[in-house]
Amino acid sequence: NGISNCYYGFGDGRSVPCEEGDFNNAVAKLSFDTSAEDAAAVVSELSTLLTSGRISPKNKELIIDAYTSKLPDKAAALRIAQQLIVSTPEFHSFDTVKSTGETRESASTPPPSGVPYKAVIFLMLQGGADSFNMLVPHTCSPKDLYSEYKKVRGAVSMPLSSLLEIDASSSNQACTSFGMHPKLATAKQLYDDGDLVWFANAGVLTRPTNKDKYKSHTKAALFAHNSMKLYIQRLDPFKTDVETGALGRIADALQKQQNLSVEK
Repeated sequence: NGISNCYYGFGDGRSVPCEEGDFNNAVAKLSFDTSAEDAAAVVSELSTLLTSGRISPKNKELIIDAYTSKLPDKAAALRIAQQLIVSTPEFHSFDTVKSTGETRESASTPPPSGVPYKAVIFLMLQGGADSFNMLVPHTCSPKDLYSEYKKVRGAVSMPLSSLLEIDASSSNQACTSFGMHPKLATAKQLYDDGDLVWFANAGVLTRPTNKDKYKSHTKAALFAHNSMKLYIQRLDPFKTDVETGALGRIADALQKQQNLSVEK
């Protein structure tokens, strides 16, 4: 797909279709072509260009077979050959690579140290989640927030009877209970056990605003999926710690303030 956002590539941030061989949305693409017709000659030429001819006979044979399998589509054959070559050890080194044929020994599990250990796990879901159907107002008073939700969401709203009701009576929320999406049964069990907490209505705003003034009030691109992912990963909308991430700053703070040993 050339230089684009496809498969976490280096694109310009736009969301584009990712069809192999489609370069219409690419910023740039490889322009290599060859007049050679023989598969072995093509792979040898690529080997010379990309690895100074250091690809081993075994790896070259595998690449030739893959190239041949894509014919008569020569463009597809060239793509698979280049993809395989850049995955070889020869491409990632400057010396001759020698395969021993021996199986690498499995690493043994180290004995426990007995030192107390805690881990922070940051699970980043790359896709877009319909959060308004993940956590829904269920029983609320004096305002019937579920009816408002149903009116606004229309055909994509979740039926009240399908929701997994969770207790929120001890919170200061307007609802004494909320409903979780029926596919989130495991998450509901974690919530009921006290091992999961919801942070609702959380987003990247640089100041409180409203729908009439948000463009002038906020520095964040609120409706761009790719930008919001970066904001969440960095938690730095004011750019006070440029190009840093939330977890790295947490680890630095723990080491500096509490003299804790933190492994990243």
